[in-house]
Amino acid sequence: MKTRDRILEAAVRIFSTHGFDRASVKSIAEEAGVAVGSIYNHFGSKDDLLISIFEEEFAHRIALVDRIRESQDPIPDQVERLLQDHFARAREHRELAELLLYERYHRGSRVRERLAALQADVVIRIAAILRRGIDEGWIRPCHPDVVAQALFDLVQTMTVCWVLGDRADADETFATAPKELTDLMWKGLRRDAESD
Repeated sequence: MKTRDRILEAAVRIFSTHGFDRASVKSIAEEAGVAVGSIYNHFGSKDDLLISIFEEEFAHRIALVDRIRESQDPIPDQVERLLQDHFARAREHRELAELLLYERYHRGSRVRERLAALQADVVIRIAAILRRGIDEGWIRPCHPDVVAQALFDLVQTMTVCWVLGDRADADETFATAPKELTDLMWKGLRRDAESD
Protein backbone atom coordinates (compact mmCIF):
# COMPACT_ATOMS: atom_id res chain seq x y z
CA MET A 1 0.00 0.00 0.00
CA LYS A 2 1.29 3.45 -0.88
CA THR A 3 2.38 5.78 1.92
CA ARG A 4 -0.34 8.30 1.08
CA ASP A 5 -3.03 5.62 1.32
CA ARG A 6 -1.66 4.33 4.64
CA ILE A 7 -1.76 7.87 6.02
CA LEU A 8 -5.35 8.39 4.85
CA GLU A 9 -6.52 5.10 6.38
CA ALA A 10 -4.70 5.82 9.65
CA ALA A 11 -6.16 9.34 9.77
CA VAL A 12 -9.70 8.00 9.38
CA ARG A 13 -9.14 5.60 12.29
CA ILE A 14 -7.55 8.25 14.53
CA PHE A 15 -10.01 11.03 13.65
CA SER A 16 -13.04 8.79 14.18
CA THR A 17 -11.68 7.41 17.46
CA HIS A 18 -10.30 10.59 19.05
CA GLY A 19 -12.01 13.35 17.10
CA PHE A 20 -10.28 15.74 14.75
CA ASP A 21 -9.34 18.30 17.41
CA ARG A 22 -7.80 15.77 19.82
CA ALA A 23 -6.04 13.76 17.12
CA SER A 24 -2.38 14.58 16.67
CA VAL A 25 -0.34 14.31 13.52
CA LYS A 26 2.11 12.25 15.58
CA SER A 27 -0.57 9.69 16.47
CA ILE A 28 -1.60 9.45 12.82
CA ALA A 29 2.03 8.94 11.81
CA GLU A 30 2.44 6.18 14.40
CA GLU A 31 -0.76 4.47 13.25
CA ALA A 32 0.38 4.66 9.62
CA GLY A 33 3.93 3.56 10.42
CA VAL A 34 5.47 6.66 8.88
CA ALA A 35 7.44 9.67 10.05
CA VAL A 36 5.53 12.86 10.91
CA GLY A 37 7.38 14.58 8.06
CA SER A 38 5.83 12.13 5.60
CA ILE A 39 2.39 13.40 6.50
CA TYR A 40 3.43 16.99 5.82
CA ASN A 41 5.08 15.91 2.55
CA HIS A 42 1.74 14.52 1.35
CA PHE A 43 -0.63 16.96 3.08
CA GLY A 44 0.07 20.55 4.01
CA SER A 45 -1.80 20.47 7.30
CA LYS A 46 -4.16 18.40 9.41
CA ASP A 47 -7.08 20.24 7.76
CA ASP A 48 -5.67 19.33 4.32
CA LEU A 49 -5.48 15.70 5.43
CA LEU A 50 -9.15 15.76 6.47
CA ILE A 51 -10.15 17.45 3.21
CA SER A 52 -8.21 14.79 1.28
CA ILE A 53 -10.15 12.06 3.09
CA PHE A 54 -13.40 13.70 2.01
CA GLU A 55 -12.17 14.24 -1.55
CA GLU A 56 -11.17 10.58 -1.89
CA GLU A 57 -14.56 9.38 -0.64
CA PHE A 58 -16.54 11.76 -2.80
CA ALA A 59 -14.42 10.90 -5.85
CA HIS A 60 -15.65 7.32 -5.36
CA ARG A 61 -19.26 8.46 -4.96
CA ILE A 62 -19.15 10.77 -7.98
CA ALA A 63 -17.55 8.08 -10.17
CA LEU A 64 -20.28 5.65 -9.15
CA VAL A 65 -23.09 8.12 -9.87
CA ASP A 66 -21.51 8.91 -13.25
CA ARG A 67 -21.28 5.20 -14.13
CA ILE A 68 -24.90 4.69 -13.12
CA ARG A 69 -26.02 7.76 -15.10
CA GLU A 70 -24.26 6.45 -18.20
CA SER A 71 -25.92 3.05 -17.94
CA GLN A 72 -29.09 2.31 -19.82
CA ASP A 73 -30.72 0.81 -16.72
CA PRO A 74 -34.25 1.92 -15.89
CA ILE A 75 -34.34 4.92 -13.55
CA PRO A 76 -35.74 2.94 -10.58
CA ASP A 77 -32.83 0.51 -10.87
CA GLN A 78 -30.36 3.39 -11.01
CA VAL A 79 -31.77 4.91 -7.82
CA GLU A 80 -31.68 1.56 -6.02
CA ARG A 81 -28.07 0.98 -7.13
CA LEU A 82 -27.09 4.38 -5.72
CA LEU A 83 -28.66 3.53 -2.39
CA GLN A 84 -27.21 0.01 -2.31
CA ASP A 85 -23.72 1.36 -2.90
CA HIS A 86 -24.05 4.08 -0.28
CA PHE A 87 -25.28 1.75 2.46
CA ALA A 88 -22.84 -1.05 1.56
CA ARG A 89 -19.93 1.38 1.58
CA ALA A 90 -20.99 2.87 4.90
CA ARG A 91 -21.20 -0.62 6.43
CA GLU A 92 -17.75 -1.51 5.08
CA HIS A 93 -16.22 1.80 6.19
CA ARG A 94 -18.07 2.63 9.39
CA GLU A 95 -15.28 4.83 10.79
CA LEU A 96 -15.30 6.89 7.60
CA ALA A 97 -19.11 7.19 7.73
CA GLU A 98 -18.89 8.42 11.31
CA LEU A 99 -16.16 10.90 10.44
CA LEU A 100 -18.06 12.29 7.44
CA LEU A 101 -21.23 12.73 9.47
CA TYR A 102 -19.52 14.37 12.42
CA GLU A 103 -17.30 16.70 10.44
CA ARG A 104 -20.18 17.71 8.16
CA TYR A 105 -21.48 19.83 11.04
CA HIS A 106 -18.52 20.53 13.28
CA ARG A 107 -15.52 21.61 11.25
CA GLY A 108 -14.35 25.13 10.49
CA SER A 109 -15.49 27.05 7.46
CA ARG A 110 -12.72 25.93 5.05
CA VAL A 111 -13.35 22.22 5.61
CA ARG A 112 -17.13 22.64 5.79
CA GLU A 113 -17.14 24.65 2.55
CA ARG A 114 -15.14 21.96 0.74
CA LEU A 115 -17.39 19.21 2.08
CA ALA A 116 -20.49 21.17 1.06
CA ALA A 117 -19.09 21.56 -2.47
CA LEU A 118 -18.37 17.83 -2.70
CA GLN A 119 -21.86 16.98 -1.50
CA ALA A 120 -23.35 19.45 -3.98
CA ASP A 121 -21.52 17.64 -6.82
CA VAL A 122 -23.26 14.40 -5.83
CA VAL A 123 -26.67 16.08 -5.51
CA ILE A 124 -26.29 17.68 -8.96
CA ARG A 125 -25.61 14.25 -10.46
CA ILE A 126 -28.57 12.68 -8.68
CA ALA A 127 -30.76 15.50 -10.01
CA ALA A 128 -29.55 14.65 -13.54
CA ILE A 129 -30.77 11.07 -13.06
CA LEU A 130 -34.13 12.40 -11.91
CA ARG A 131 -34.34 14.78 -14.89
CA ARG A 132 -33.75 11.86 -17.22
CA GLY A 133 -36.49 9.97 -15.38
CA ILE A 134 -38.87 12.87 -15.97
CA ASP A 135 -37.88 13.14 -19.64
CA GLU A 136 -38.39 9.41 -20.16
CA GLY A 137 -41.73 9.40 -18.37
CA TRP A 138 -40.62 7.33 -15.38
CA ILE A 139 -41.03 10.16 -12.90
CA ARG A 140 -43.84 12.68 -12.56
CA PRO A 141 -42.97 16.34 -13.12
CA CYS A 142 -41.17 17.63 -10.06
CA HIS A 143 -38.25 19.88 -9.11
CA PRO A 144 -35.34 17.42 -9.49
CA ASP A 145 -32.87 19.60 -7.55
CA VAL A 146 -35.16 19.66 -4.52
CA VAL A 147 -35.92 15.94 -4.73
CA ALA A 148 -32.23 15.09 -5.19
CA GLN A 149 -31.28 17.15 -2.11
CA ALA A 150 -34.11 15.53 -0.12
CA LEU A 151 -32.95 12.06 -1.15
CA PHE A 152 -29.36 12.88 -0.23
CA ASP A 153 -30.46 14.24 3.17
CA LEU A 154 -32.75 11.28 3.81
CA VAL A 155 -29.86 8.91 3.20
CA GLN A 156 -27.63 10.97 5.51
CA THR A 157 -30.30 10.85 8.22
CA MET A 158 -30.59 7.06 7.87
CA THR A 159 -26.81 6.85 8.19
CA VAL A 160 -26.90 8.94 11.38
CA CYS A 161 -29.54 6.61 12.84
CA TRP A 162 -27.40 3.61 11.94
CA VAL A 163 -24.23 5.09 13.44
CA LEU A 164 -25.94 6.15 16.67
CA GLY A 165 -28.40 3.27 17.04
CA ASP A 166 -28.30 -0.13 18.69
CA ARG A 167 -25.93 -2.18 16.50
CA ALA A 168 -28.16 -5.24 16.02
CA ASP A 169 -31.30 -3.29 15.14
CA ALA A 170 -29.41 -0.67 13.18
CA ASP A 171 -27.59 -3.22 11.02
CA GLU A 172 -30.86 -4.90 10.06
CA THR A 173 -32.48 -1.56 9.29
CA PHE A 174 -29.44 -0.48 7.31
CA ALA A 175 -29.45 -3.71 5.31
CA THR A 176 -33.07 -3.16 4.23
CA ALA A 177 -32.75 0.61 3.72
CA PRO A 178 -31.90 0.63 -0.02
CA LYS A 179 -35.02 -1.31 -0.98
CA GLU A 180 -37.30 0.52 1.46
CA LEU A 181 -36.07 3.99 0.47
CA THR A 182 -36.28 3.12 -3.22
CA ASP A 183 -39.87 1.97 -2.75
CA LEU A 184 -40.71 5.07 -0.72
CA MET A 185 -39.22 7.37 -3.31
CA TRP A 186 -40.49 5.46 -6.29
CA LYS A 187 -44.08 5.30 -5.13
CA GLY A 188 -44.02 9.03 -4.48
CA LEU A 189 -42.37 10.02 -7.75
CA ARG A 190 -43.59 7.63 -10.39
CA ARG A 191 -45.84 9.17 -12.96
CA ASP A 192 -48.89 6.98 -12.30
CA ALA A 193 -48.86 8.02 -8.61
CA GLU A 194 -50.37 11.37 -9.66
CA SER A 195 -53.68 9.69 -10.46
CA ASP A 196 -53.82 7.68 -7.19
